[in-house]
Amino acid sequence: METKHLATSLFKALDVLTLVSSKGPSGVLISEVVEGMSLPRSSLIRMLDSLIHYGLVERLPDRRYAVTTKFYDWKVEDAGAQLKRQFDPLMKSITDEVGEMTVLGRLVGRRIEHMHCVEPEIRVRVIPPVGRNFQLHTMAMGKLALTVRPDLIPDDVSPRLRKEIDAAAKEGHAWNRGDSEDGIIAWGTWLGEPSPLTPMLAVTWPDFRYSEKALKKVQQILKEYS
Repeated sequence: METKHLATSLFKALDVLTLVSSKGPSGVLISEVVEGMSLPRSSLIRMLDSLIHYGLVERLPDRRYAVTTKFYDWKVEDAGAQLKRQFDPLMKSITDEVGEMTVLGRLVGRRIEHMHCVEPEIRVRVIPPVGRNFQLHTMAMGKLALTVRPDLIPDDVSPRLRKEIDAAAKEGHAWNRGDSEDGIIAWGTWLGEPSPLTPMLAVTWPDFRYSEKALKKVQQILKEYS
């Protein structure tokens, strides 16, 4: 294969990740990374900072670099099924309490993958998003994802959307108030420390049925779960 068709910068980052992961939980010093990679220290620090931002690597208190638990989850053959098993009881608890649909999602590439939903046993329900595609900036979970992937924010972003994304970054939750579909309100939040690898949960309401009281119940359940 001709090397001109390969993304060599990606190979370098994967080499760094492989080196760090090979050291296990004890981690590795930047000097060891420089020695192992034979690349400039400044370039390697940028790669490591990018891997930290993505959630695959962390900087330990002793200034060593180590892979995170998210790295091991990332390697799992069927991470989606694992996440579904992990969060299904929480989702059922919320749906049973407030009578609304809960959705589990994560950022995959440049879109939100809706992995699982729990629907209430009521007549008027929101259409499940599983298998459907929406633009990131129109979804509650999408707006959360944009807080950790600002490179995916549209160039022509409106001041209103920019304000929403900034608020989501500070507050850890985001709203979809009819942005993706008329008559739908969705509230989304992280299910862990914000990162491109962290799963998210959204609760959706028909707009006529939404209430602050119901949202507070959702937040209380999440607080007790964590």
